[in-house]
Amino acid sequence: MKIRLLLYLMASFVFMASCSKGGFEKVSHVVISTPYGDMKVLLYDDTPIHKENFLRLVSEGKYDSLLFHRVIRDFMIQGGDPNSLNAGRDVELGGGEYGSPIDAEISYPKHIHKRGALAAARKPDSVNPDKQSSGSQFYIVHGEPYTPSMLDEVEAKKNTKIKNEIFYRIKAHYEDSLLYYQQNGMAEDLMRLQLHVMQKVNEIAEEEGLFVFPDDVRETYMTIGGTPHLDGEYTVFGEVVEGFDVLDSIAGVAVDMRNRPSTDIKMSIKIID
Repeated sequence: MKIRLLLYLMASFVFMASCSKGGFEKVSHVVISTPYGDMKVLLYDDTPIHKENFLRLVSEGKYDSLLFHRVIRDFMIQGGDPNSLNAGRDVELGGGEYGSPIDAEISYPKHIHKRGALAAARKPDSVNPDKQSSGSQFYIVHGEPYTPSMLDEVEAKKNTKIKNEIFYRIKAHYEDSLLYYQQNGMAEDLMRLQLHVMQKVNEIAEEEGLFVFPDDVRETYMTIGGTPHLDGEYTVFGEVVEGFDVLDSIAGVAVDMRNRPSTDIKMSIKIID
């Protein structure tokens, strides 16, 4: 009995040592357990900040009994808000996190928002221009298959956003002239300058690169599906490798007006290797 206890304590010590800060390099998988079953998740080695942060929280039991508080069928399931622990139905969820935001590790097109992708939630660009990730909240993509025309539309919207950002970046250089022409009724000069600005925006967009879905990414979205409009915007740091039926079951539950499941869905997460 004493030998068994000693071996158990030694094994526990080795495990905890491997899970100390900076010691998660050899860990690859976790299991997310829910009332609907388990999902096995692979964590990517090339998003080390997110991997380290996520595994540290898992090893400390921070996710245990938290809720999947936001569920949208054909989009994603989201959890990791510490405020969801034992939260009443009237509690507004989605604003909490453990620790501070962490730097983005966006790696498009290597890691995309395909069905089953694990990604970090974050605050919007208006208050988070660097796209920093939440310290603990994450989502798993449910998604749906896309047609070629749907993907073309996503590309067009993303490139419109890119061009708008370029315009606001350079507009200060032209503002005085645009205002002068406008105030003095110089319609032809105003139109000529507006066309010049549009041409300049297009030139910069071409130089800096427009958004495009590579052929293999298109094939993935057309076959297994996902949420392609999120690519390049959020850090994807892992993917579900087993338990897609569990993902489907959670994504299909009844929700209230805030997309919180009508019956709470608690999680627990364990490191398995």
